[in-house]
Amino acid sequence: MSTQSQADLIHMFKGIPFTTRSSLELLKSLDTFDAREDDVLLVSYPKSGTHWLAQIIMQLYTNQVTLTSPIEFGDILKLEELKNLSSRRIIPTHLDYNMLPMNFKNKGCKAIYIIRNPKDTAVSMYHYYKDNPYLPTIDKWTTFLELFLKGDECGSKSHCLCTDI
Repeated sequence: MSTQSQADLIHMFKGIPFTTRSSLELLKSLDTFDAREDDVLLVSYPKSGTHWLAQIIMQLYTNQVTLTSPIEFGDILKLEELKNLSSRRIIPTHLDYNMLPMNFKNKGCKAIYIIRNPKDTAVSMYHYYKDNPYLPTIDKWTTFLELFLKGDECGSKSHCLCTDI
């Protein structure tokens, strides 16, 4: 693990590990988020090609669209920033269906669910962990793979198939 303790890098919200890039205040306030009917959610497990697909989707629209950072990253000011963006927002997220703001469901927002081969995702996550100062460093592949298979790495327990949007 890294020289920083896991407690300095990871916190729990509703039993799910999040990096400190996702403030507890923001996570607690997600249900106040005002979704719009033309919002498009990109839902994925971390390191599954979210940015790649977002760039492709942006090329498909002939009118203005705004690509945001994942809704769960940042602090409470993130919700105000999103509110001030013009319509047709493409909003990535690694949250599972039960953690999505209710307004996304109530307003019938579109969602695109991205799935990547789990073996490729695991390798990508391993290298992401190794190079990211905001995550505990896991030096050995076998150690990381055990965490990945148990669902103990950051973002894993927060994700399931979103089929009801």
